[in-house]
Amino acid sequence: MRALVDGIRAGAAPPGTRLPRDVELAARFGVSRPVVREAIDLLRRAGIVEVRRGNRGGAFVRSLAIPTELLTEQTRLGREEIRQLLEARRTVETTCALLAAERGTGADLAELDALAHGLDATREAPEDFIELDVRFHLRLAALSENRALERFLATIFRTLAAARAEYPVGYGDMDTAIGYQLDTVAALQTGDPERVLESMDRHLGGLEGHFLGRGIELRRVRPPR
Repeated sequence: MRALVDGIRAGAAPPGTRLPRDVELAARFGVSRPVVREAIDLLRRAGIVEVRRGNRGGAFVRSLAIPTELLTEQTRLGREEIRQLLEARRTVETTCALLAAERGTGADLAELDALAHGLDATREAPEDFIELDVRFHLRLAALSENRALERFLATIFRTLAAARAEYPVGYGDMDTAIGYQLDTVAALQTGDPERVLESMDRHLGGLEGHFLGRGIELRRVRPPR
């Protein structure tokens, strides 16, 4: 179920998309078909998918609003837990961004740009705003073409969802988030590693400040010339 949620959050299955058949999902994840059907039923009861009958039926993605309880078992995160998660995120996502700048195509970066601009339309729906923001970062990770890094980042985002209720999103934060994303896309388009690092430092530092009151500083060790 979490693997399906990660895929939906990353944009692999936008609303209206029919998920693969249970036999295909069972083979992909190495589980039995009843396990797949149980996972689909959990998503159906949460309103994330809609199950339709008939020849053209199946499980269709209905909503991107994923309840926190489907993302993580944790109901609350302490300050130190949040700090460690954000420290891990900084390490993983900065690496993803550097690889994305090297490996992402023009079409890939145009998709990221569209996601960043799409945030403006979700100002009245904070939960949708958060999910679209998450999708931007997971798509960025996908452009690294490193599945392990992509999975690590998806896990970090799922666990951080436990802090949502205590750190609401406000309009000021939305404006800032949109600006960070647009700047990150612009940095990726240059292909300049230093520009990418500077943008990611501001981008991630903004969220770290939101949660912790300050950014996380990681020393960058430069190799000898």
